[in-house]
Amino acid sequence: MKYIAAYFHYLKGGMCTPLTLSIKHHSLMWMLLRRDLVNRTSGTVLGMLWPLLQPALQVAGFWFLFDIVYGMRVNRGPSFLAYLLTGMLPWLCLTEVLSRSASMFREFSPVFRRTQFPVEILPVLIALIPALVFTVVYTFTVLLVFDVVTALKAVLVIPLMLVWLVPFILLSSVLGLFIRDFAQALPFVLMLVMYSTPILYFPDMLPDQVARYLWLNPFADLMVTIHALLENRAVPVAALGRLLGLWLLMLAPAWMLFRRSEPHIREVL
Repeated sequence: MKYIAAYFHYLKGGMCTPLTLSIKHHSLMWMLLRRDLVNRTSGTVLGMLWPLLQPALQVAGFWFLFDIVYGMRVNRGPSFLAYLLTGMLPWLCLTEVLSRSASMFREFSPVFRRTQFPVEILPVLIALIPALVFTVVYTFTVLLVFDVVTALKAVLVIPLMLVWLVPFILLSSVLGLFIRDFAQALPFVLMLVMYSTPILYFPDMLPDQVARYLWLNPFADLMVTIHALLENRAVPVAALGRLLGLWLLMLAPAWMLFRRSEPHIREVL
């Protein structure tokens, strides 16, 4: 019973504490968000347009490669472009947030190293701007390739995905703090995961001996669920169940590790 009570204690903490503290310290959050935007765009000609243009240009590059160069529209039909865009944009958001989480404590160390600072708000802080930017770009993209009703559903995709990503953000931030090589290796690992996830290809393009193990990749379940939602198909219950089960399984241990690492953050930095 003691372990079960501890599990639900940390599960509740992981679900509620970052959000409640972010609301409580909303003035601090707003100041840090403005500083983040200024750091991203200061000295540039296009200014605040860059956060929107970057994901759009990345997707345009993939579209040119797979649609124009490799002729996937001809080989797989016009739906491939919609499939590519609706899968790649969430993935770009995911990789941006995870990559930044690995260096989160070091990035904001000047802010909290000399004073008391609610480090629990940092996971929300690093996800907030990508959530806003990618939701706008994603909704507009879905509106172009589908219709208004589907675009309204697309508004929920990025926020819900980032909520599901919380345990990974917490774990990545702790590992990046204590293991310096982790932040260097993470982009390469994410690239390998992207190639093993049906984002740049349809799932039925995989050989049968590989496709049967696709369920072991939670990010494949994530992409299957997103595509089913936007394409008005029934969301696979098994994939949705695995996503929810993994989230519940990981959130409490990840939050416990995050909280127990807090006293050592300033020592490491």
